[in-house]
Amino acid sequence: MFPCFDSEVRNHGSREKGMIQRWLSYFLLASAVIVLHPVGVFYHDEIAAAAQATQTQETFERYRKAIKDAFGIDIKNFKGKLAGGEADGQPLTKFDLNQLLMGIKVELEHTSDRSLALEIATDHLEEIPDYYTRLKKMEDEAEKQEGKK
Repeated sequence: MFPCFDSEVRNHGSREKGMIQRWLSYFLLASAVIVLHPVGVFYHDEIAAAAQATQTQETFERYRKAIKDAFGIDIKNFKGKLAGGEADGQPLTKFDLNQLLMGIKVELEHTSDRSLALEIATDHLEEIPDYYTRLKKMEDEAEKQEGKK
């Protein structure tokens, strides 16, 4: 099995020979695992990190396109104008895209500054992730109540 150990193995009985061969097999296998495992982990981590970065970039580009198409805001270099906002420092992709789009539309009722509307929307969504769905539901219920009077 292992030519370099043939002379030592030949001098022993078949039981001892089998034990020596098993021991050598285990030793070589363990050595390979010890030597190769860290390399494999590093390579796997590197691939996982690259895949995550690609996915993050794709998600960002999807958000960027949707917000730019709907409101003309390019979020590539977006930075909030209001100090101390709830969502300061958070990536826009943290928030649900549909909630962001709803939020910008709602906040544009109160300001003509589109970037400011986006920032206010993110602050609301940081506190309540489905803020604009809840707001719409509340407004719809209020309109129904008004219609019954």
